[in-house]
Amino acid sequence: MSELIQFSALGIGAGGLYALAAIGVVLVYRCSGVVNFAQLSIGMVGAYVYFELHVEHGVPAGIAMVGAFLGSALVGVAFHLAIMNRMRDASVLARVVATLALLVTLQGVATIRYGVFPKRVPSLLPNDGVEIGGVSVGEDRIWIFVIAVGLTAILWAIYRYTTFGVATSAVAENPRAAAALAISPNAIAAANWAVGSALGALAAVLLVPITTLQPSAVSFLVIPVLAAAVVGRFSSFPITTAAGLGIGVTQALITSPQFIKHDFWQIPGLPTAVPFILVAVVLISRGRSVVGKDERFGRMPALGSGKITPGLVAFGIIVSLVCIWVLFPEDWLIAFEIQIIVAVVLMSFVVITGYAGQVSLAQGAFAGIGALVAAWLNASKGWPLELAALAGMVAVIPAALIVGTAGIRTRGVNLAIVTLGFAIAMEPVVFTNPDYTGGSLGFKGDVPSFLGLSIDPVEHPERYATFALAILTIVGFAIANLRRGRAGRRLIAVRTNERAAAALGVSVVGAKLYAFALGGVIAAVGGILVTFRQSILEFGGFGGITSLFVMQAAVIGGVGLLSGPAAGSGFQPGTVGQQVIDYLPGDPALVLIVIGGVGLMVMLSFVPDGIAELQRRNFAPLLRAIRSRLPQRRPVSEMLLARAEVALDQRVAPKALRVNGLTVRFGGVVALADLTLEVLPGEVVGLIGPNGAGKSTAIEAITGFVSPSEGSVSLGDEPIDGLTRERRARAGLSRSFQSLELFDDLTVLENIQTACDERDLGAYVTDLVKPGIGRLTSAARTAIADFGFDDTLDTKVVNLSYAERRMLAVARAVAGGQSVLLLDEPASGLDDVQTRRLGESIRRLAADRGVAVLLVEHNVDMVLRTCDRIYALDFGELIASGTPTEIRSDPRVIDAYLGTARFREGESSSLDVRGDPVLSDPAAV
Repeated sequence: MSELIQFSALGIGAGGLYALAAIGVVLVYRCSGVVNFAQLSIGMVGAYVYFELHVEHGVPAGIAMVGAFLGSALVGVAFHLAIMNRMRDASVLARVVATLALLVTLQGVATIRYGVFPKRVPSLLPNDGVEIGGVSVGEDRIWIFVIAVGLTAILWAIYRYTTFGVATSAVAENPRAAAALAISPNAIAAANWAVGSALGALAAVLLVPITTLQPSAVSFLVIPVLAAAVVGRFSSFPITTAAGLGIGVTQALITSPQFIKHDFWQIPGLPTAVPFILVAVVLISRGRSVVGKDERFGRMPALGSGKITPGLVAFGIIVSLVCIWVLFPEDWLIAFEIQIIVAVVLMSFVVITGYAGQVSLAQGAFAGIGALVAAWLNASKGWPLELAALAGMVAVIPAALIVGTAGIRTRGVNLAIVTLGFAIAMEPVVFTNPDYTGGSLGFKGDVPSFLGLSIDPVEHPERYATFALAILTIVGFAIANLRRGRAGRRLIAVRTNERAAAALGVSVVGAKLYAFALGGVIAAVGGILVTFRQSILEFGGFGGITSLFVMQAAVIGGVGLLSGPAAGSGFQPGTVGQQVIDYLPGDPALVLIVIGGVGLMVMLSFVPDGIAELQRRNFAPLLRAIRSRLPQRRPVSEMLLARAEVALDQRVAPKALRVNGLTVRFGGVVALADLTLEVLPGEVVGLIGPNGAGKSTAIEAITGFVSPSEGSVSLGDEPIDGLTRERRARAGLSRSFQSLELFDDLTVLENIQTACDERDLGAYVTDLVKPGIGRLTSAARTAIADFGFDDTLDTKVVNLSYAERRMLAVARAVAGGQSVLLLDEPASGLDDVQTRRLGESIRRLAADRGVAVLLVEHNVDMVLRTCDRIYALDFGELIASGTPTEIRSDPRVIDAYLGTARFREGESSSLDVRGDPVLSDPAAV
């Protein structure tokens, strides 16, 4: 028992420091919505200021502490004003990467200035022993606990009861409204950045007497701090502090004799894995597999088309081979070889982040897993490089799928925290664990050879570089093929809008897991190439900090473009970029890291899509001129239109939609009560009601995006209540969205193709080799003609007018050829002519193709003119049903809309005239 008390006291000290830093993270997030991954790096600045003043120059500790606060606060405020303030509307990915760039930059600067060796810093607190329960406990641990709890209470009171706290809450809730009340969001945010950064300095200064002051130690403490903030939901000071204390105590108890006497608790690095396990469990349990109706993650990086210009590729390969075999001296050749291998690893980001939109910071760990398995099989089992590498690639798939499961229920910054936690935990548990890495001497592998030809990187570096170039070329072609195929369209659909992708029958879960698996395999290929360059196969270079470095390089280059890895790889240590700056003073590798970090922060503010996208814009006129002189291929859109026939009279499989007693509750609010309706094949049925009546909720429940409390839904003779939203779409149920939910990163043609693509799993493999040009169903071809998109198929959706986007939303919903179509406010924002044209198209769908259409619309004229029957809702209850004539004169409907005369005459263009709102969706609740 005495040992448990002693180790708990040790843990309370560490946990208190986690809590202090985590509270700083919460402060920054509450005022700016930014999760600051660089919190401890900013605190490290304060610790070095304290070291310089107090240890190096003899300044009294109190004054040195003030200097530490000011140093960290100035860094935080400067970062906010110069970088984050410019990125207010940036994507979650961009803001995460900006804070990671700051982390890497500060760590690099500190290493250049102070070196890698630890510095001894005297404790600011008394460290005599105190008797507690008959056990001697360090007094400094008690003081850290008191400081953490005391500051938590003070900050809680300040932010709850003071004007500044109220202003911070107002800015966090609605910056524009706060500005209208003469509250400066920028000033409030800067003040909170200063306070949060100063808390980071306090935590660091109290921590370094225990752990020593060393830049490389920062990366291992990021996840415990973020884990505490996650448990506190980035908002609650007391819960965050309690979580930090709990993490510290747990880590300490795991190392106590009471635990380590059991084999399981002797796993090296297990205390480091505790915060990762906690944060993964908390975030996954809190997450949702279905994205919220109004949940957005900001603009994602620019995408390439995946089209390959053979002449440019051949030119690049020839130039590379000339450099490898003729031009480069040995040191430059080795640097170029490393850069090629880094580019292979960066290709994995193109798949995971560029195409699928998943923020993964685990690529360094995936590279290490593949390399470790391949090295073990080669060195210990005598497998040839070809088979060992293949096994390493296969072995990483389960790990990638396990991490990928987090992406099913977490997104954006939460996913970044989980994946970074995985990478950091893998380093001590696996990559530096001698039980797995060949003991203290590592694995001694065979001389690398491929198909009997020696590619020894020592004896024949030009061969190994050529081999790596061939691998990079193969991976590049495979990813380009993926982008142009139906599997690539699925990934991009999920990246752009998960709800719309699911409504088209795309498996969101399958797409995410595939992206993680393929990205993991590609990273493993790069890791294997890195490892087999060494005569002694070591793995300490894989893990958390490596994952940060490669993510930084990927974003600098352009994470959505195939040329991005080539541009970004030069910012990694050991590459050609390091050779270029070799003349600068100091360690060139560290200088390159700092240049990359600063460059990335600046670039994210002005050119967020990366160097490759900037080059593409600048050289676009030249490339168009070159291509115009080459033999022109027939556009894919023309080939698809030629293959598909307009079949206005080709009817869909006849299926009726029947809804019986459908009830939806959000907490104590009944959004939809006992709705019963029927839509028959070839019939257009309207669903009307004022705002908050439950119309959109009905569509959400019918299509599986909201789980009803009671009732049933059937399609034809088959109940579909137990089906997922994707399976309902494949069963014949299609829908549009009130807010359009188009895939803005794709062209008009690709949006429509996504709707009519087959949902086969084989495409995830075959598209890597031969993507084909896809197909258009007769329904898709007819929709293109009916809605007038023949001449705009190759136009990006972002370049369409609002009316065209409205029409495309309906055309895409029709393109899959489903039997039942649910349209949610399709005429919103259209003028009278466009609305009439849309109504006529809907009537043709029902009459000529036998589609059963349920139309939710505020435009009374359109509903009365287009529908065969109409259901009317009010406050979630069905108040009337009948023909347009009957609905027009129904007194309950007239009373609901408070517009009797205009409603009877059918002149109103909007039924939405009642002012009292009703909560009808989770976002509203």
